[in-house]
Amino acid sequence: MVRAMHPSCIEKLSMASAKFGNPIPSILVKAGRRSRFSSRRGYFAKVAVVGLALAGAASYFFMSTGKPTVVIDDEMFHQVEVGDFIHDVVEQGEVESARNVDVISQVRGTRESNSFEILWVIEEGKVVQEGDVLVRLDSSGLDEEAKLQELDLSGSQAGLAKAQNTLDAAQIAMTEYVDGLFVQEVREIEAEITFAKETLKRAQEYFHYSSRLAAKGYVTSLQLEGDEFAVEKASTELANAEHKLKVLRENTKLKKIKELQSSIGVAQADLRSAEERNGIEQKRLDFIREQIENCTIRAPASGQVVYANERGNREASEFIVEPGATVRERQSIIRLPDYSAMQVHVLINESRVSLVDAGMPATITLDAFDKMTLRGKVIKVNEYPEPISRFGPQVKRYAAVIEIEEPPKLIKPGLTANVAIHVESLQSVVQVPVQCVMPHGDHYYCMVRNGEEIEPRQVEVGSNNSRFVVINSGLKANDLVSLSPRRLLDVVTMPEVTPGEKPVRNLQDGDSPKGPGGSGGPGREGRPGGPGRRGPDSGGPGGRPSPGERPTSPGEQDTATGETQLADRVSKQAEAENDGSANQRSRFTNGRDDSVRVAEDQPTQPVGGAQ
Repeated sequence: MVRAMHPSCIEKLSMASAKFGNPIPSILVKAGRRSRFSSRRGYFAKVAVVGLALAGAASYFFMSTGKPTVVIDDEMFHQVEVGDFIHDVVEQGEVESARNVDVISQVRGTRESNSFEILWVIEEGKVVQEGDVLVRLDSSGLDEEAKLQELDLSGSQAGLAKAQNTLDAAQIAMTEYVDGLFVQEVREIEAEITFAKETLKRAQEYFHYSSRLAAKGYVTSLQLEGDEFAVEKASTELANAEHKLKVLRENTKLKKIKELQSSIGVAQADLRSAEERNGIEQKRLDFIREQIENCTIRAPASGQVVYANERGNREASEFIVEPGATVRERQSIIRLPDYSAMQVHVLINESRVSLVDAGMPATITLDAFDKMTLRGKVIKVNEYPEPISRFGPQVKRYAAVIEIEEPPKLIKPGLTANVAIHVESLQSVVQVPVQCVMPHGDHYYCMVRNGEEIEPRQVEVGSNNSRFVVINSGLKANDLVSLSPRRLLDVVTMPEVTPGEKPVRNLQDGDSPKGPGGSGGPGREGRPGGPGRRGPDSGGPGGRPSPGERPTSPGEQDTATGETQLADRVSKQAEAENDGSANQRSRFTNGRDDSVRVAEDQPTQPVGGAQ
């Protein structure tokens, strides 16, 4: 009789044995259950359990030795093929004319208003000739300001006339004094001198006569003294008159001239100020009248009318050309495009902008025309990103312009265009889905099926487009590689990583075996950055990130891989798709009822890197 074992022991042994592929016979499990009611255990049952445990340990040891093991039943594989590799950067943009004639508002802001309302606008799509009226803006505010300005101008003109009269009066006063009053005063003083001289002469003669009479005793001494005083008085009056004339000529005249010259200078300054003020008022009136004329906007050239509508966001309001809309100074209202030169304006995500250079070919498709495919060429990539909305996604994008070669006449500005920029193209190369490649240490590996076993195989990778990666060596056509290699890490033995090795990272868009950019394909030799790119170690302006070192911004609407764990994410997705996907199954080519699945949803002829 066998001794009874605790039921939990039986369950643990059952789970452990099932893990190593050696399940406990059901009879033992049932025996263990019956042991709850029995107190005896069989000696041979105990020996059997120990033997099963030893068998499970041996199986675990066999797996840990690094020898290839059997394929996992639900693992999905990809059959390696040789095909064309295409790496495209796909963005959506808008068709526009390369040579637009913008009709802008020339009406400048005034003291009363900085914007003007549209009263009438010509209908969109109409063909106009040079000089035709396109828009009429509201000029009522300018009319009122013109009337007020006319009043200000009248006041300045009155001030100008007054200043001119004051100057004329000052100049006349100068002439009046120099040629009139001064001469008159001189003559009056000279007359005084002549009279004084005559008076002195008569006094002297009378004094001599009185002196002779006094000697004879006919005149008293008192009378003689009176005659002598008269002579002295006449002499004094003559001296005063002569001194007065000297002061007038040497001092009074100069003083009066200086005063008159000062008055003339002040009058001249007032006149210049009045003239300047009048000129300013006149120019302002002319300016307002010119703005009134600018409220009627005419076509500068012939063409078809296209409204310059602007779609706004939470930071900037939208502008729709229609009656009642307000227009600011220098704002575009209408465009007259040249349909012989068309282009597409796109915004490229910063994670891929370093892959694009001027001169690269592009294929353009329009949403409005399903079967129309146009050829284009990149003619410009901005060095700096476009402004980011504070409330929108914090994604930096760089504007690029793609020229449309031989544009058909039926395309119009504003159409939505899908642009595929051809970054790289290789022919007849071995390639596998990017999730098949797994980094380990400083090399890349693929899990390859070899019959009923799986072995890790080191591969040398080339360029990739976020969907497929070129395999330069390590794989050949018809090899079967796992689409989720990380699932097999527990059943294979990977080479040991040497201490000090610099580990490689997961593959990212544009990577190559020589690092970000690498050797690339035709036209991309020596990247990062490519021709025209500047910046330290990045090939971009101011350190623009290279393909392998760019950050991923929050809210990025992008299917290209960034710094995320691409291989892990795609592997998990492939694992999730394994369950019940009958349309993705394919039996092994030898006709056996094999449980291994080969992926059929990853075409390799050819592959475009749709971003």
